[in-house]
Amino acid sequence: MLRESNYIFARANIAADFAIAVAATLISHVLRNRVLAPYLFPDLFRTTSQLTDYWWLLVAMPVVSIVMLKINGFYESQRIKSISSAFLSAAVASVGASAVAMIVAFVLGGNSARFHLSEVISAENVSRGVLMMFPFVNTVLIFLKTYIVREYMIGLRESGLNKRILLLVGEGNLLTRFIQVVRSNPAWGFAISGVISDFPPDEKSLEGARIVGPLTEFFPYVENNVIDEVVFLPGQTGWNELEPLLQGCEEMGLRTRFPLDFSTRRIARPELEFLSDFSVVTFNPVRSLNYALLFKYAFDRVAASIILLILLIPMAIIAVLIKLDSGGWNAPVLFGQQRCGLRGKTFTLWKFRSMVPDAEARRNELEKLNEMSGPVFKIRDDPRVTRLGKWLRKFSIDELPQLWNVVVGDMSLVGPRPPLRSEVEKYDRWQRRRLSMKPGITCLWQVGGRNTISFDQWMKLDLEYIDNWSLGLDFRILLKTVYVVVIGHGAM
Repeated sequence: MLRESNYIFARANIAADFAIAVAATLISHVLRNRVLAPYLFPDLFRTTSQLTDYWWLLVAMPVVSIVMLKINGFYESQRIKSISSAFLSAAVASVGASAVAMIVAFVLGGNSARFHLSEVISAENVSRGVLMMFPFVNTVLIFLKTYIVREYMIGLRESGLNKRILLLVGEGNLLTRFIQVVRSNPAWGFAISGVISDFPPDEKSLEGARIVGPLTEFFPYVENNVIDEVVFLPGQTGWNELEPLLQGCEEMGLRTRFPLDFSTRRIARPELEFLSDFSVVTFNPVRSLNYALLFKYAFDRVAASIILLILLIPMAIIAVLIKLDSGGWNAPVLFGQQRCGLRGKTFTLWKFRSMVPDAEARRNELEKLNEMSGPVFKIRDDPRVTRLGKWLRKFSIDELPQLWNVVVGDMSLVGPRPPLRSEVEKYDRWQRRRLSMKPGITCLWQVGGRNTISFDQWMKLDLEYIDNWSLGLDFRILLKTVYVVVIGHGAM
C-alpha cells in the first residue's frame, strides 16, 4: 500500500508540474507583452508577440522541465529532503528548459525544411522575453507547489497519519545517534516500532524506543507486526549474522536501509555505485559532476576562447614588446613550465616570459632570498625579472596565455593555482587535497592578498574554495580579480 501511494503521488506530482510549466509559459507570454515590452524593455521588445508563433513551447517546456527534474531525483521520496534542494532542482530544470527550447529553435528552425518544421520551430518566431521569463515563473510556481504540499504532508504526519514504521536492528553509538536524529525530525514521519538488539534483559528501552529482544526475535516480530522498513545499524554484530536477516527482508518484500556512516568523516560524501552486480560505497571528498560543474567547464572554455579572440591583437603587441625588451628576436616570447593539475597530473602551463631566458638555471643561487613560507619560491625584487616583466607581473598580464590552458581543458578560469611537482612533494597530507579540483587562473588567494599572505593561509583558502564551491562564488572571484589586477595588489 505504501509503494502504491508513493507511485500515485509521484505521478500526480509529475502531472501537476506539467500543468505548472504550461501555466508558466502562458504567464511568461503575458508578462512579456504586458510588463517587459511596455515598461522595462520597450526598445528591445517593440512589437507584440503572438502565442500562435511558438505554441510548441506549451509542450516542449513542460516535457524538458519534467525530464530534468526526474534526472535530479525530484520525484523520489521528498520525506527527508530539504526545501532548498527542491528550489535548486526547480531552478536548474527551468533554466534547462529555456536553453533547450532556444537550441531546438535554432537547430531545427534553420535546417528543417525537409521535415516541414521551419514554419513552426524557428528562432525568429520564439520570443526572447518568454524564454527569459519562464525560468523565474516556473521556479516560483514549482517551489510554491512543493512548499504547500510539504506543509500539508508534515501536518498529516504530526497528526499521526502517513507514518512510516521502522524496525531498528543494531547496537552501540550508531543506533543511539540514529534514534536521536529520527526523534529530532518529527516532520519526516518516521515511527520506531522497536529495536532488535542484544541488550541486557533488564533494559526495556533506548532513547524512548522499545527494545524488542535479541536477533533471534527478528523474524517472529516482523511476521507479527506492521513494519514498513528495517534499518540495520550494526555495531559489533558481524556480517554473517546480519546477512540472513537481509535476505529474509528481501524475500518478504521489506525495504531495508544500511548506514554508510560506519566511519567518522568530516569531508567525504558517501555514494553508492554498481560495478556490474557488485555494489560499492564510494567516499568522495570532492563535489561530483553535476549541472553546475558541467556549466562551469563549458563556460570556462567558451569564455576563454572569446577572450583570446578579443585580446589577439593586444597579445601580439605584447609578444613584440617582449622581443624588443630582450634585445633580440631569438629570445622566446612564452615560458612553458610543468605544473601539477587535477589529481597531480602534469601539464605545461604557459605564461608570457617576464624573466631572462636562463631564469630557471639561476634559481638555486637565489633560494636564500625566498620571501614566502612553505615550499614556494618568490622574492619581491627578483633580479631575473626584466623591465617589461615587472609591468607584466604587476597587472598579471603574463598570465594571459593560460587562457589556452583553459581552452584545452588543463585549467579553469577559477580554481587553486597549479603548483610545481617539487612543491607538491613537500606538501603536508592535508594540503594535497587542493589537487582534487581542476586548477585555475585565479582563486581566493589571488583576490585575498596573493603574495602578502602565508603559505598555510593560501592552502586553507584553496580548501575553503573547494568545500564551498558554487557558480556564484566563481563569478564573485572573477569580479574581484578584475579589481585586484587593475590596482596590482599583492603582485611580486
